[in-house]
Amino acid sequence: MKILAVTAGRKNGNGEILTKAALMRAEELGAEVKLINLHDYNIKPCSGCEYCTVKFTQKGEAPECAYKNIDDMDLIMREWLEADGIIVTVPAYSFMPAGIYRVFTDRFLAYEPNFHKQVGNSAYFRHRVGGIIGNGGSTRSWMSLTLESINITLLSQDIKVVDQVLVTRAPRPGQILLDEAALVRAAKLGENVVKGIENYNEVTFLGDEKLGWCPVCHSNILSLGEPHWNEGGFTIECPICHCGGDLVKDETGKWKFVIAEDGYRKSMLDGRGAKDHFFEIQDTMKKYFTDMDIIEEKRRKYSEYKPSTIAKNK
Repeated sequence: MKILAVTAGRKNGNGEILTKAALMRAEELGAEVKLINLHDYNIKPCSGCEYCTVKFTQKGEAPECAYKNIDDMDLIMREWLEADGIIVTVPAYSFMPAGIYRVFTDRFLAYEPNFHKQVGNSAYFRHRVGGIIGNGGSTRSWMSLTLESINITLLSQDIKVVDQVLVTRAPRPGQILLDEAALVRAAKLGENVVKGIENYNEVTFLGDEKLGWCPVCHSNILSLGEPHWNEGGFTIECPICHCGGDLVKDETGKWKFVIAEDGYRKSMLDGRGAKDHFFEIQDTMKKYFTDMDIIEEKRRKYSEYKPSTIAKNK
């Protein structure tokens, strides 16, 4: 079995130490492991050109990025797609994952398995599991969107997240070495990723069941339901895994999020939600290509407007 770990923090910093603790345990259990740090690679930000989406929605061809072979993204994604398990470790900056990870994942659309499946690209017909480590110098209240933001990027890659952990109160490089429990927990995450690979069809979440509101993906955020593009939504939805239901009080009077009987119909965990999104993008793109002349005529007003800007340093 192959496990690829992707880190997005300081070299030899707390996140990388935690990741290596996970990989050491996975290696003990027989895994072949690799580790990359995104800071070592050239990854261009997504330009929003829609080259990838036009290929699969309008031409029925496998998505492909316009930057393919221009930077290191395709190199990384070849290893990513060959792995049986993915471990992602990202530090929290201002409540959210570090921006370099978002630059990386903004390029995922061209590599999204559920889109490739719709056009019959068999290279993407495989199961993978994932583990997430978020780390930072504060408490969870100041890192509140970190795990959730990373989680949705793995769900969009059709990766079953079997464990996730947020490691707090370790701001300085190497400070995590004073927290033996955190190192043990990271090693356990590596063990759980191996278990997930070995028992993919049966495995569910192996981490802390009380981690968040959602009983499915364990996100700690919920949203009021909104209509979907082709149907009504749920009363309350998990904005990460897209399962829906409502809030109810349990026997102790505490609120909990309960998934409706049909609350999995938009789930990102089994591909249904992502498949539906394929057809949403396709439907939305049709309007653009139908009305291109109208758009170009109206666009002139805005392209000709030139407000002042800020001069760049020479």
